[in-house]
Amino acid sequence: MYNSLNRDSLQRIQNIANGFRNFPAYAAYRINSYTYDAMAGIHALEITRDGRPINLFLFYPSTNGDGKIGSIAVYGAGLQGHYNAMRSSMMAFGMPISDISMESGMEPFVDIYLDY
Repeated sequence: MYNSLNRDSLQRIQNIANGFRNFPAYAAYRINSYTYDAMAGIHALEITRDGRPINLFLFYPSTNGDGKIGSIAVYGAGLQGHYNAMRSSMMAFGMPISDISMESGMEPFVDIYLDY
């Protein structure tokens, strides 16, 4: 059986997407939430403006199979700002962060591990 996000986790992601959609500063942005990789259980939240990608948040299920969000990878613009804000509060979308780092793979990203 493949690892996947449970109903509560998917609802959390939907609430995050709705939060962006309802925030006046994001009125000119398009917020798209979708399954990124069904086999790996990864869900995406993509923010674009005028057809250009701004940020991509990838929500990964925890490795223990409980269906919770285990980690988030953030790609795109303003990574240092995302990192600084989350590192300062050790919270990501209301969920406690156990570890956060700036990483570089094919492109730089913020790697966030959750513990809730």
